[in-house]
Amino acid sequence: MRGKRIKGKTAAICSIVLIIAFCISIKNCPKTVSIKQAPEIKLYLSRENCTINLPLEDYIKGTVAAEMPANFALEALKAQAVCARTYTLKKILDEKKYPKGADVSDDIYSCQAYISSAEFKHRNPQNYKILWDKITKAVQATSGQIMIYNGEPIDALYHSTCGGRTESAANAWGQDIPYLRSVSCNYCQESKYYQSCQVFSKQDLEEFESLELGNTISLSISERSSTGRVKKLKINNLFVSGEKFRQILNLPSTNWEFSSAQGKLIVNSRGYGHGVGLCQYGANGMARAGADYRSILKHYYCHFDFCQLQWETNK
Repeated sequence: MRGKRIKGKTAAICSIVLIIAFCISIKNCPKTVSIKQAPEIKLYLSRENCTINLPLEDYIKGTVAAEMPANFALEALKAQAVCARTYTLKKILDEKKYPKGADVSDDIYSCQAYISSAEFKHRNPQNYKILWDKITKAVQATSGQIMIYNGEPIDALYHSTCGGRTESAANAWGQDIPYLRSVSCNYCQESKYYQSCQVFSKQDLEEFESLELGNTISLSISERSSTGRVKKLKINNLFVSGEKFRQILNLPSTNWEFSSAQGKLIVNSRGYGHGVGLCQYGANGMARAGADYRSILKHYYCHFDFCQLQWETNK
């Protein structure tokens, strides 16, 4: 059991972690797990540098509102809600460290985004009620549902647009994770990032430290993943990782084809994000084609089971 891993959590969080920890100790996690009360989480707000406490399901509404366009199909929003909830519990169980002792953060570089209903209303003044009601419906319809592998919540990663095929965790980070395998996706063409183009001057490329370009730019791809994403490239005499090149030039993904014209570098990209896990635009495309949220999740994640956490106070 993982008794040491719940030190310092709230009573509600302790109950949910204990239940899931119990599931880990048996071979097959129950399809339904009853918990005495719906948990609350402590959320760190990075811009305000403070924390707030709120019910888990209210937090999930805020993550869905921040992470996926609310005009997406309802089944896509449901899939996002299950991802966000699973991702949250995974972070808590892994004891991810956040400022001020928080359970989670709204910093997208270390956790997932979150906006309050008030901020969502400010961003959507004309159709706030319709969109917020839709998000609420998606979260309520999936309340307590998570994805598990070997009795533990999966690392339910997601991204905007895969560009035709998702990436595996093995290719992205060198770690083979059975439920994060590469799968084909023919549903994200509506994204503006499905195919995109950016042009850079020599001065843009000189942001690389110690790179002496001279009068010419020589760029070649040294290594690609099996899905076509660039893992390593060479600029003149400097080898850099695809991810570093993406970060410095703020490219949408690491799936590129290069060309040049008039001394400038042209980068044609496919997709947006790391490409691992759920493709959000793909989820929307599948939903509009008639797939329900469970079918969507089963397409983008492999070898997992659904588990229902039921709050006894809701009965």
